[in-house]
Amino acid sequence: MASLAKMRKGTLLLSFFLFVEAGAQTPCVNGMAGAFPCQNVDLMARLTLTQLGVTGGSPNAADLWGWTDPLTQREYAIVGVSNGTAFVDITVPAAPVRVGNLPSHLPTSNLWRDVDVHGNWCFVGSELAGHGLQVFDLTRLRDVLNPPVTFTEDAHYPGFGNSHTIYADKVLPYVYAVGTGINSGGITALDVSDPLAPLLVGTFSQEGYIHENVVYAYTGPDPDHQSQQISINFHSGTPDKITIVDVTDKTDMQLISSFTYTGARISHQGWLTEDQKYLLMNDEGDEGFYGHGTRTRIFDVRDLDAPVYVGAYTSALASTDHNLYTHRGLVFQSNYSSGLRILDTTGVSAGSLLPVAHFDTYPTNDASGYNGAWGNYPYFPSGTVVVSDFSGGLFVLKPRLSLRLKVLLEGPYDAVGGLMKDDLRQLSLLPVAEPYSVLGYVYVGGGAGAMVTNTTFLSAGPDAIVDWVIVELRDAVNVLTVRSSRPALVQRDGDVVGLDGTSPVQFDIAPDNYRIVLRQRNHLGVMTAQAVPVSVAERTYDLSNGSLALYGTQATKTIGPVKVLWAGNANRDDMLKYAGSNNDRDLILTTIGGSTPTNTVQGYLPTDVTMDGVTKYAGLNNDRDPILVNIGGFLPTATRFQQIP
Repeated sequence: MASLAKMRKGTLLLSFFLFVEAGAQTPCVNGMAGAFPCQNVDLMARLTLTQLGVTGGSPNAADLWGWTDPLTQREYAIVGVSNGTAFVDITVPAAPVRVGNLPSHLPTSNLWRDVDVHGNWCFVGSELAGHGLQVFDLTRLRDVLNPPVTFTEDAHYPGFGNSHTIYADKVLPYVYAVGTGINSGGITALDVSDPLAPLLVGTFSQEGYIHENVVYAYTGPDPDHQSQQISINFHSGTPDKITIVDVTDKTDMQLISSFTYTGARISHQGWLTEDQKYLLMNDEGDEGFYGHGTRTRIFDVRDLDAPVYVGAYTSALASTDHNLYTHRGLVFQSNYSSGLRILDTTGVSAGSLLPVAHFDTYPTNDASGYNGAWGNYPYFPSGTVVVSDFSGGLFVLKPRLSLRLKVLLEGPYDAVGGLMKDDLRQLSLLPVAEPYSVLGYVYVGGGAGAMVTNTTFLSAGPDAIVDWVIVELRDAVNVLTVRSSRPALVQRDGDVVGLDGTSPVQFDIAPDNYRIVLRQRNHLGVMTAQAVPVSVAERTYDLSNGSLALYGTQATKTIGPVKVLWAGNANRDDMLKYAGSNNDRDLILTTIGGSTPTNTVQGYLPTDVTMDGVTKYAGLNNDRDPILVNIGGFLPTATRFQQIP
């Protein structure tokens, strides 16, 4: 923030019970998670300021960061609060544990506290005069047996009395403090190769006060600056501006460019896209002063010496923006009164961002001002996102990945109309609960026993439901590892949807590239040949038209212009067999009675290969013949294997 425009492996089992109230998971349903407006983001838990250990007058939460223990893989939120720093184990997102607190270096509370991490070390700065830089060894969090505890700092650097923000390099051992009372508030660079003895190695003051900065090992497209350390700095003052500085040589930091923009009021903070081509930034004062909605400005920085403004995304909400970060093609924004906002960067080169999810930590209003979300951290491997709220404390959130697929099943497919038949729905044979767990399928990440909503099976036409399916997300490298799986539904036109019959299929793991697997109870399933991006921003993949390569050989059957899943897997294994042990044909005969081939049985049965609601062994449209056709049509002992490893 700025002025107030500048505001801006221990055994922890007993601790599970410390936050019973906080540990209640609240899913986002119909736009609300309890009292909090939301879209595609679930509330896993919330810790109030009191539960964060905040005491004293004028309590508040400030900035935060995160740390994943490389030894234990436990995940921690590190929250700056008015009286110090709180460390919260969020490994189990619905049951966070406050491990302990590091008190402020000076006993006086302060509104501004900034935290950052390099390796296993946490660095803490504050605008409190005389606070300097605190150093804390994060590996100490492993050894706490009876949380919460009060920690002591491992080291202290007094070379600057105060700082507005700090940035800890994530690769090289440097910490950059800005907005200090020295060096005109410019960059003060510290070598933290020995974290217990930070060493001043350089300053940059000629461009004046810097509000926040971010430093990159440059790998972007500008050939003139390859392999340099680049600091992007946001100057609030007269004029508000952005500078780019080469900080490779800390003893001789060099200005690369300086630029401003129309409507500047308090140049605050920003982050590069992951390809380092575009800079996204927020101005903290423009919403309140000019009266427009939350505005995220976009600059083309492919030439670092001459950045170009390319456009802005302006929200319909008036909320003041604060901190934003980019990750996996998304922007995670802390926008005070409107909370966490997640945007898709697909259109960033055209100056466009698309809102895809949100969680409003401050439901009172969406007005400009300094109530609500301060910071967020979206980089946990689990996909958990934490948000610090000025008066609301810590929110532990889980954004949902959204995925749309298209697939056609051979059994009910009508080549004349180009749609699948929905006989099972029309005969009221579709089960209201997912049918796969009772058949032995074990979901990863939940889904067993999931049920449809009351109106899901009422729709007719192309969107009518044909059957239940399973969607798996598998590891991009170890394709045998299922990261998450969910039951879903397939419509007549092939669209795979959620259990309300219309929404995308959603997952609660981190955005990443995954192999997508689709399974169905009496057809051979398929898997994408390559990992594809699955994001909070909705993505669509068509498995029915050949546009997406599938794993293996002849994973699908071609019927005219479309690809369909092979029908006939009555045994629910990984192959089609017409003869021999455990074949699919004999099961059909057994189902209808075993002696009279012309018998039929109605029901939701795996032997109903054509999925018309009737199992038939002989006669027109029987369920036996498709198996013979699909193994080759003339050699009964042939087999066809499912192309999923």
